[in-house]
Amino acid sequence: MTKEKFEEIFRQHYSAMYRLAKTMLYDADECKDVVSEVFTRLLRGDVVPQEERIEGYLMTSVRNKCRDVLSHKDVRQRVEKLYSQELIQSQVVYINDDDRLERLMQFVESEFPPLTQQIFRLRFLREMTYEEVAQTVGVSKVTVYNHLSQSLQKIKEYFKQNEKFD
Repeated sequence: MTKEKFEEIFRQHYSAMYRLAKTMLYDADECKDVVSEVFTRLLRGDVVPQEERIEGYLMTSVRNKCRDVLSHKDVRQRVEKLYSQELIQSQVVYINDDDRLERLMQFVESEFPPLTQQIFRLRFLREMTYEEVAQTVGVSKVTVYNHLSQSLQKIKEYFKQNEKFD
């Protein structure tokens, strides 16, 4: 593809491609990145669409790339959520006041089933990884995660209801 032809295609289709990306992503920088990547692939010659199908190719490429970005965002958001839960978990475990720790453990013992108690203790008191806990208890890492996630939610609710715990 010649430089002149590429520039013509760029001028003709950029704004429509950007608008499509904007309707899917709502972020100007991400939209520019998506459109630029599609044009880069076209310029490098990774794909050579027929001239009469260039608009369809460009718009489909933008849509697909936006979907990839959204999918990646979803994964990133889940990882960030897990990370924030880990921070909360570490705050719960590293309570330096013995009285508070004692009350926390009483709450755990009175409110959680035995398996959840065991998982909680292994993870936070013995500081085992999810995988180590799973192997020790004989369950999957997903099960460990689910038990810890539910128990932390209950603990957070307990903290909110009992301000004396803060």
